[in-house]
Amino acid sequence: MSNEKLPRLQLAVDATDLHTAVKLVEAVHPHYDIAEVGTPLIIEEGLHALEVLKRAFPDKQYLADLKIMDAGRLEAESAFRRGADIVTVLALADDKTIGGALEAADKHGRQIMADLINVPDAAGRARELQILGVQIVCVHTAHDVQGSGTDPMATLHSVRKAVTCRLAVAGGLTLENVDQAVGAGADILVFGSSLANHPTPGRLAADIKNRIRQAYACNHHRKLSR
Repeated sequence: MSNEKLPRLQLAVDATDLHTAVKLVEAVHPHYDIAEVGTPLIIEEGLHALEVLKRAFPDKQYLADLKIMDAGRLEAESAFRRGADIVTVLALADDKTIGGALEAADKHGRQIMADLINVPDAAGRARELQILGVQIVCVHTAHDVQGSGTDPMATLHSVRKAVTCRLAVAGGLTLENVDQAVGAGADILVFGSSLANHPTPGRLAADIKNRIRQAYACNHHRKLSR
């Protein structure tokens, strides 16, 4: 079983101040693969937060959740210059905007994640994004609509059938549905508030990582036995 194919755990750091953000990352380290500098943190602290976290924990990848909707190259360039490995754009953005962000990613040898939040035809748009060259697409259930009957796993299945690029899932994930997400083909599982609000986030993150490994091993064995 290749570690390169093992699904990654992304820690969404959505704190609104740098002190709280550092405490969370410190508490969860090293049980995650990607640290997401969340939109609320960037709004309050700017991309300086990315630089601070990367200096403190340089052994992990970093995602800047800019949710770019315009000025793709300019805004992505800002994050890549500060050390981001991945920058997010909104899948609803114009193709030219996404193309500009991809140019910045190519210049720095980094990656773009397109967030499918609020996209009516997630699978169809994901297919278009892959053709554009987007390296990662994210099935994202918005914070404001979680628990309102939306089924991220159904969307995840449909998007996975449409694309071969890396696929992330965010919003409403728990330890209990990790198996479903991995089984549906997620390459990156994004956990935020469930870790931030847990009394022992490091222990929970370790449990999530173990569950991801177990689920991936089961799926891998099932495919080999067919």
